Amino acid sequence: MSDDLPPILDVRDALDEIETSADADVGDDLEAIRARLDELDDRGRADDQSVVDDIDGLVLGLRESLDGEADRRAEGVQNRLRTYRDALHDASTTLSLSGAELRDGSGDRAGVVDHAGETVDLVGTLVNGGDARAAVVSLAFHDNDGAPVRKVESHEVGLDSDERRDVGLTVYVPENAAYYATTALDADDPRATSDTDAPDGNE
Repeated sequence: MSDDLPPILDVRDALDEIETSADADVGDDLEAIRARLDELDDRGRADDQSVVDDIDGLVLGLRESLDGEADRRAEGVQNRLRTYRDALHDASTTLSLSGAELRDGSGDRAGVVDHAGETVDLVGTLVNGGDARAAVVSLAFHDNDGAPVRKVESHEVGLDSDERRDVGLTVYVPENAAYYATTALDADDPRATSDTDAPDGNE
């Protein structure tokens, strides 16, 4: 699986935990889900919707064999899929954030759980395929159940038509964060609110 898989869709650890905690033998079901996740490597954003829908259906079927902690983990996976699907539905067709990832002070890739309670840097590339505009980067942390626990937005970044610009912001990772999702928004998008954190750090 590619390292470019959006963190919100990187549910491999959750699938491993489900396999470990499930009373039933769900190995085949989990392998089917992993196989569909692998397909996201070869698809563009416009094609993600159908694959995510298929994975959601597989997880729904999986939950029929689960209970207790394993089922709670599977529900968390569904919440992550739903969050990603909603973001796809609302995403601009001409503005995106490519290669988004968290990095620690040494510049190495930083996992959310491993760096809970610490500050890390979000880096990525804003890609503008439309007219000149002002954009912001939105980062939302979620807990294991899919509930949002903190949202951070960058300051406005001016983009010329067809421009790509590297961006970065320093963020605090909440103690109860399990994963994160990123979105590129037009600065005048109603979802780009002014009452969220807007740390310094745009490159």
